[in-house]
Amino acid sequence: MRIFFAIALLLALLVTVFAVQNNQPITISFLFWSIEGSLALVLMVTLVLGIVIGVLLMAPGSVRSRLQVGGLQRSLRSLEQENATAEEAIASDAAQSEAEPAEAVEET
Repeated sequence: MRIFFAIALLLALLVTVFAVQNNQPITISFLFWSIEGSLALVLMVTLVLGIVIGVLLMAPGSVRSRLQVGGLQRSLRSLEQENATAEEAIASDAAQSEAEPAEAVEET
């Protein structure tokens, strides 16, 4: 856990240095809009948008996997319950067979 915190802190420091060094104003044009901002801000916004798009593309597979895991867990619980019932039946049959006297073997 500490290593992840250290990596996150290092990345934050690198992003800060990047933003300070790249503060030139640039103009972004998209369709009918035109926005002015620093180069670092524009690059950070595009990075965030890329991450959001990546997460949205991965979401259906993740949801499908979670649903599949839930179904498998329900099946597992059902099979464990059936197994416990079968073991109880086997134990009951074994107890009954021990309780019944052994039949005498007929002599021929």
